[in-house]
Amino acid sequence: MINIKTYLRKYANESSGIVWVSFYVNREKVNFSTKVAVDCKNWSEKNACVKPGDKNASDKNLIIENIHARINNVLVKYRLKDKKLTRDSFLRAYHRPTDFNTFFDYVTAQQKKLSIKTELSTLSTHMSAIRKLQQYSPTLTFDDITKDWLDDYFIYLRKELDNNSNTAYKNMGILKKYVRMAYKDGYMDENPFDSWQIKKTTASCVYLTEDELTRLTNLYRSGELEYNYHKTLEFFLFLCFSSLHVGDAKVLKLEQFGDTSFTYYRLKLRNKKPEPIVVPISEPLRNLLVNIVGPRKKGPVFEKVQADQTMNRNLKEIAAIACIDKPITHKVGRHTFATIFLRKTKDIAALREILGHSDISETLIYAHVLEESKQEGIQCFNGFVI
Repeated sequence: MINIKTYLRKYANESSGIVWVSFYVNREKVNFSTKVAVDCKNWSEKNACVKPGDKNASDKNLIIENIHARINNVLVKYRLKDKKLTRDSFLRAYHRPTDFNTFFDYVTAQQKKLSIKTELSTLSTHMSAIRKLQQYSPTLTFDDITKDWLDDYFIYLRKELDNNSNTAYKNMGILKKYVRMAYKDGYMDENPFDSWQIKKTTASCVYLTEDELTRLTNLYRSGELEYNYHKTLEFFLFLCFSSLHVGDAKVLKLEQFGDTSFTYYRLKLRNKKPEPIVVPISEPLRNLLVNIVGPRKKGPVFEKVQADQTMNRNLKEIAAIACIDKPITHKVGRHTFATIFLRKTKDIAALREILGHSDISETLIYAHVLEESKQEGIQCFNGFVI
């Protein structure tokens, strides 16, 4: 049992002092001020409290009692969890803010701050991950989040929600961001992710082959699709031949186009001083642009754009019409551009520039193309007889 000493620290030639508390945690001394000022004559050394002679005695004693209660709460919490308590861990736990009742209250407050400088799509992904978390543990507190709890939650994502490895680790990565913020802001005594590894997994990459893309371009030129499907396919083909993300394509303006290339800034990087990205214009892209904008010379390339969900639903129907057995979404357009470009050029550095990747590791998800090229290239030696 820890013995807490409460005493009046007096100053030379002063008739009053400040009440302090002092105790030892694993042979480390902890002492700090209660900020309660008391005249020496009104302090009881024997009872370690303010005497009734002080007109604010009851309030001052209440402050001192509350401090004792907070100290004991920390000590009991660590004892029940069978965790080693040090001077630093005690002070961190003692001074922890108490303005959020649950972890979700804290996350909501942080998301309001992040919404100012975070892309809507990124924020939407975060909110989706937090909704899963809330379904799993509706009353989650900061103290609940331990390494063992992280293990259990990851198992829940994989087995109960049937998330694949990529999705599960992505959800854990989002949770890690908010846990790290909470730890940094003092709401958690330790960061459980320090001992919980988020494994890097190979990103899934669905793309169209040249034959499949040709089937879609033929379907587009045939004019057989109803209007909504035709506009969906037109937008998708624009992504296939421009390399753009759907969000970047939606805000693209005709003024950004030159004779041989167009220039844009990735929305995803707009808060990080992004470099301009220059993309060469192919003949299919130029012809698509003419079909889309007609005689217009300025303004947005796409004056009306379908919602992402509508577009993805239509793309599944279009894929079925074209006899393409792949889960096509708008993201497949950018993957298709990258895969075909790399297969034809073998130039991963140029692809990185066109895609606007800040790190070559992002571009390396398309390295499967280079592996295929190596396997094809090695066949050139088969003509030699040994």
